[in-house]
Amino acid sequence: MMCIVLFHNGPILGPQLLATWQQLASQSTEIGILNDCSLDELEQVDVQLVILASDMLSEFEQSVLDKCRSLQIPVLPVLGRGTTAFLGPFETPGVPGCATCLQLRWENSFERSVLQHFFGQQSGTLIEELAEPFEMSAMAMEKLFNLVVQEIQSILQPEGMPHARGHVCVYSDEHAEWVPVLPNHDCPRCGLIPDDHPALAQLEFASCALADEEALRVKNIDFEQLKRMFFHSDVGYISVIHKHSDDTAFAQAAAFIYTPAGAEIAGYGSGPTSTAARQSAMLEVLERSCGFQAVNRKPIVFGRYAEFAENAIHPSRFGLHCYELLPSTYSLLEPFDEEKRYSWVWAYSTRQNIPVLIPEQMAYYGPTADERRFVTESSNGCAIGGSVEEAVLHGIFEVLERDGFLNMWYAKQPVPELTIGAHCPAQTAHMLHTLDDMGYEVRLFQLSPDLDIPVVCAVGIHRLHQYPKVVSGSACHINPYQAVHGALRELTVQVFNLRRSPEARRNQARAMFKDPRTIRDILDHNAVAALPEAYPRWAFLLECTRQRPVQSVEETYMTAAARYQLASRDIRLILDAVVRDLHHRGFDVVVVQQTSAELSYAGLSAVKVLVPGMTPITWGYGLQRVRGLSRLFELPYRLGYAARILTEDDLNPDSHPFS
Repeated sequence: MMCIVLFHNGPILGPQLLATWQQLASQSTEIGILNDCSLDELEQVDVQLVILASDMLSEFEQSVLDKCRSLQIPVLPVLGRGTTAFLGPFETPGVPGCATCLQLRWENSFERSVLQHFFGQQSGTLIEELAEPFEMSAMAMEKLFNLVVQEIQSILQPEGMPHARGHVCVYSDEHAEWVPVLPNHDCPRCGLIPDDHPALAQLEFASCALADEEALRVKNIDFEQLKRMFFHSDVGYISVIHKHSDDTAFAQAAAFIYTPAGAEIAGYGSGPTSTAARQSAMLEVLERSCGFQAVNRKPIVFGRYAEFAENAIHPSRFGLHCYELLPSTYSLLEPFDEEKRYSWVWAYSTRQNIPVLIPEQMAYYGPTADERRFVTESSNGCAIGGSVEEAVLHGIFEVLERDGFLNMWYAKQPVPELTIGAHCPAQTAHMLHTLDDMGYEVRLFQLSPDLDIPVVCAVGIHRLHQYPKVVSGSACHINPYQAVHGALRELTVQVFNLRRSPEARRNQARAMFKDPRTIRDILDHNAVAALPEAYPRWAFLLECTRQRPVQSVEETYMTAAARYQLASRDIRLILDAVVRDLHHRGFDVVVVQQTSAELSYAGLSAVKVLVPGMTPITWGYGLQRVRGLSRLFELPYRLGYAARILTEDDLNPDSHPFS
């Protein structure tokens, strides 16, 4: 006769569960619970289900799980974690999303990450040593075991639908909450990270109707559904969401993911409502969790560039540092060495229609298999979407936006000015009025006059000599007023943030203005650029353009909708038109597929887009990546802004204000 086997390691959960089963279920089923079976005897027993009841985190849990997995026996965990109990997930052979996934989520939540970091630094303490004994009131435990018995009965029924399939019940203070257990990309049991291979890079774009024609999105993401899928303070992939600003005109939020190595990945969002801001922050941190380091593949290609030259793109095509100019504080960076072995990953060249190799440290901005970096990388070109086509399109937008802004700043190009036309949407006009009420004159500029895709920069200048004196934002989008709106949103966020900065921070900015070698991160860049004393740095743009003709947004970009097939409402046709246009202008669009198991199970896609020859964003004084980028130096001459092709010595020495 088939039976249930109970393994337990303490005086609370196991005995109480056995007593509750005998009281509630023994008379309604012939299946009994075997309580005295050893792990070695398990393969001699006809087992339908193993229940793992553990009062406290220990090696015992892993021993039971390992044995059941080797014998392909389903397991229902009931785990005590201090004053909380976890019921589930119901683990069945071959199905991702298991007890180990749950344990990794719990260990890497904000609270446990802080404890592990603090105590680990103090004495090398492991997470097991921080475990608390299980403790719960008699009334709460009675309700818990009723839940457990109901789950067991549901599992045993042929047509049963157990709640614990793909979910865990987080039970505390008599409150039960069923939370999805997404497969964890780090889980050794689920094994969701294959060795890298050209086939993993292969891309074939598919048609999909737009759900949002203005934003060019194929899915309207529901915030509550997104939150249910990804957020929980104890066992969520995202364990922290902060609403750190809720001004009447603009809300801001932040979301955080913590990795097993102790890294904090942050995403920031803003919007007209708290919900919009939190959703934006969650999507950004999910995107960055995929771009931080390889989460969907194991890099296995190592060697010198010359060994892979036929299949690889040379790193200089993506821009290298001027290493001899780097401050000594960046000693961890080393020059790219043609004779040194590096880690490479497979990406997809849309121009050649083949997989290509690129350096791993240009595909990810976090830790890689290389001992040292030869470039600083960022999330530039990383994007998340409801389909891979949507993600690639918005990744291209980000690359073009940063390239246009940096080309303007580094080469001091007085790019064409734009004016708002008759078709300005109400929400964009409202944002302009808000900035005007705060004392800012807003001017708009066309950032990529050599391209037809709208790339817009908004510059806000305070009418008085106040901080922040000048602030900027930029965006790229095929819908011109979406680009304008995005640029104004970035500008507005910076105005709110800088206005709130304390005097001590402003003093730091003044010190960095005097000694730019101390400019290190993204917040330093815009803090310095916003100083009244930094305002003259904008003269090449704000003064020179007043003598040039000005066109409306509509006039400048009147052909964009037709050129990029917006009327088709098909994301593939729109993306194909954008990619073809860039190919025609001599560019390749290289795509790194970065979708993690977590995003894949939620129906989302993540990519990093790189366009060889375009200027990448970097932060920190002297860290510009301009070596090898001929377009940056030739473009001002081609557009008539310079009398000759520029050299590195001609570039703007002032740190860019992009943030």
